Amino acid sequence: MRFRAGTVAVAIAAALLGVPASGVEQPLPLPDAPVRLIIPDAKAFDAALAGRWRLALEGRAALDDPVVAAWRRTQVGSKLEDQWSRLAKDLPWTWAQIRRLQPRRVGLALLDVGHLEAVLAIETPLAALPVTPPLGDEKLHHGVPYRLVAQGTADGASDERRMGLAWARHADRLLLATSERALLSSLDAALAGAGFEAPLAGLACVELDLDALRQDLYFRREFLFGDGPEKGRVRAALRKEGERFVEFREGRSDEAAAAQRFAAGEAIGLGWEPSGFGLAAVLRAALLEPVPEPALRPVAAVRPLPKVGPDTENRYLTDLRQPLPGSGPENEEGELRAWLELMAQATHGWGWAALRNGGRLIVFEWPEAQDAELVELARRTLQRRAAGAILARVGDAAELRLGPDLTAAAIRRTGRFVWIGPDTAALSSVTEPVAAPGVIRWGRLDLGALRAEGQTWTRLEGPASPEEVRPFSDRILGLLGWVPDVRTISVERRRTSDGFEERVAFE
Repeated sequence: MRFRAGTVAVAIAAALLGVPASGVEQPLPLPDAPVRLIIPDAKAFDAALAGRWRLALEGRAALDDPVVAAWRRTQVGSKLEDQWSRLAKDLPWTWAQIRRLQPRRVGLALLDVGHLEAVLAIETPLAALPVTPPLGDEKLHHGVPYRLVAQGTADGASDERRMGLAWARHADRLLLATSERALLSSLDAALAGAGFEAPLAGLACVELDLDALRQDLYFRREFLFGDGPEKGRVRAALRKEGERFVEFREGRSDEAAAAQRFAAGEAIGLGWEPSGFGLAAVLRAALLEPVPEPALRPVAAVRPLPKVGPDTENRYLTDLRQPLPGSGPENEEGELRAWLELMAQATHGWGWAALRNGGRLIVFEWPEAQDAELVELARRTLQRRAAGAILARVGDAAELRLGPDLTAAAIRRTGRFVWIGPDTAALSSVTEPVAAPGVIRWGRLDLGALRAEGQTWTRLEGPASPEEVRPFSDRILGLLGWVPDVRTISVERRRTSDGFEERVAFE
């Protein structure tokens, strides 16, 4: 009898809430969007939420909190803060208010980055909500009542308030949206029994539609590292392993698994990049011409002044409005074009290391027959910078010096690989990298050492400006602010049959 009575009670409750009596979970009604996030077990997520992250999500973080400061460093964060302050007048909700709903699952879909158009779905067992959004105007959509408090820019409202507010209660879900359009899309998904389910196991899971994001102007402006080889949709999940958090990612990519492993004694960061793309630029900026913004055309083109007419050789009579036939900036790149052509042969990837004393190391596979060409090209770059570069041999390494006692770079071969560093001492203990079967790329960063560089980056890049984003002071320090208590990040990407799997550990 107890079993039957309980079954009847569950069936009645399920019917009242619109949940199938079979107990099969329906997906959260999140429409298709470039970014979709789900917390599959809100209690487990809440139990794992601690420290500064809990303060931030509950709206109790101080203005100088690292997470808040990191958010404000980005243009998206500063813009969203202004818009959130407008929305908060109608919906002053944080994780604290969401927790009062006793949520089972929580999901978020970001439909449009520029319009800040999103919909939040909260699955709650409560028949009566302990906190209620503003009533607004009541409307119907296919027989389902909903409330429209304010339209957002996605609905055609003015840009002054991008985030509107519309909400509805459907079955056991509370739907909150920043536009009427987003809410109606969510209701359509609910009525069709469609939506979004956790793609991976974890405390929080996210799906990114890279093809859509790469066409979004706001995402392209804020994303620091370019497009990358990933394709389609990437799925990720945050999990807790003991006392540390680990993020797992998977997606499609045609990258080849050809990473090499190596060590560097006093490195605060090191890793392996699977493609030769960017090697020439990194080699130049890290070692051969380490200035904040190396010029793309560092050599001034010098040409004779044009003559006034065809029959005069008087160089005092010139017409600066008439360029010489065929003149142009073909010589202003200097030796950079030769670098690009030469480094195009380094197709097997390259490794890098940032040393604690400020030095940089770069290693890549290179044919021994072309060592002399590589050394000569490095000498040409230093010659352009300092008007004189001396080649000296120190053991099995080649040192490039600006004068007798100032070493600018050193090159040393270990087996099939060439190492380039600031001097011979930095290369004295390096060994030949070894293959890492199945690995595409890997890396490790000492975040404490990177944070210590913050004052130097700010001094070199100058004060903050709303018109310009500083790559290190704003972007890198901003990212580090999101993980204020993490000391080390390590990442490893492995090849799968149709793409990749990646593991990021936060120590």
